[in-house]
Amino acid sequence: HKPAKPHARMTDSSRSSRWLLLAAAAVPAVSGFSAPSLPTAAVRSHSASLSLCMQSEGGADRRGFLAGLLALPLAAAAPSEASAQLPFLGDPKGERPAGLGPRAGGRFLNLCDSENCVSTSEDVYSKRYLPPWAYNPEGEKKKSPATAKAELLAVVKEQPGAKIIKETDNYIYAEFERELGLVDDVEFLFSPNGETVEYRSAARKKKKSDHRARIRTIRLALAPKGWKSVGYR
Repeated sequence: HKPAKPHARMTDSSRSSRWLLLAAAAVPAVSGFSAPSLPTAAVRSHSASLSLCMQSEGGADRRGFLAGLLALPLAAAAPSEASAQLPFLGDPKGERPAGLGPRAGGRFLNLCDSENCVSTSEDVYSKRYLPPWAYNPEGEKKKSPATAKAELLAVVKEQPGAKIIKETDNYIYAEFERELGLVDDVEFLFSPNGETVEYRSAARKKKKSDHRARIRTIRLALAPKGWKSVGYR
């Protein structure tokens, strides 16, 4: 009798289970999300077995395996869809936080609940502080809060990834979707003084977001309409 081959022909079920194991190990590296960790030795062992099996099984298996790997970047390009199909990836958007909206009778917005945030309500010596905006600065032609709100709303809608969630007479709340489907919550509050706007920009997830750059972009877009920053410390 001939000696048994060291790598016997794989059954459909074993071939599928090994492919899924390798795909699960590859997804986090491609998509940027966390997945259940796999023992390194197990992944290496299955990788070697699958490689030898692909050589013995012919081109069909190789093409199927490569097609699966090529599909992985699609999960990174559309993380929300990927998370729906692969539950262990989780929802990159996260839940809408509590504590949004005006405070103290419509005079302030909430303080930051993490370092990944900026707010006009923070202490002026805090790294998370940014100054309010004046839409009726001294020496400028006066405009109504309604006119100023329309100007701000138009600029916010033009920003990449922006979606208006809530709007009242003195308040605007927008979600800004950024890379990998992550979301920042951005609020604007028109103060009762009829001259200034408070704002707050906070990330839902720990991944850092450039809130200062976003706020600066919006402020510069409003500058031709007479808007100015109240001042920096």
